[in-house]
Amino acid sequence: MNDESLERRSDEEGAMLSTHLRAIDVALGEGDVRGALRAWNAAYGLALGSRRWETFAEAGDAYLRITRASGSPAGGISRARDLYLSALFRASGAGSLDGVLRIAAAFTELGDDEVVAHSLRIARRLAGASAQPELRERLSDLESRTQPGGGRQAAQRPM
Repeated sequence: MNDESLERRSDEEGAMLSTHLRAIDVALGEGDVRGALRAWNAAYGLALGSRRWETFAEAGDAYLRITRASGSPAGGISRARDLYLSALFRASGAGSLDGVLRIAAAFTELGDDEVVAHSLRIARRLAGASAQPELRERLSDLESRTQPGGGRQAAQRPM
């Protein structure tokens, strides 16, 4: 595939993902958890066929929203964690500091300190090559929030 067709595919995936995410949010707004799950399955299928970290991250976020709406948020942590790990792997492979920071923040919310620490190591490595001060600032902010006494308010990870 050439750059143009990759870009077109990326745009198409983004549009399809947006459609699925809107369907999830509409279903949740109507209290239709089953409908949200059907839309999520379509988004998940898109993530599986994608090489983009964003798609996996969005699928993880959406799954957490659905499980929270269903009244059993702890049940969604394991699936979301798997999706976020896939996103982290892809973001790191793509050299995306933005992606690694986004996923590190998601793991912070899950209370997964081990993966947060690993994500921050990847982010530090990528930040060395980044000239973007706003990304370096996000890294510094995330590091300070995840240090002992940094004020992190995270959910407890189930055993």
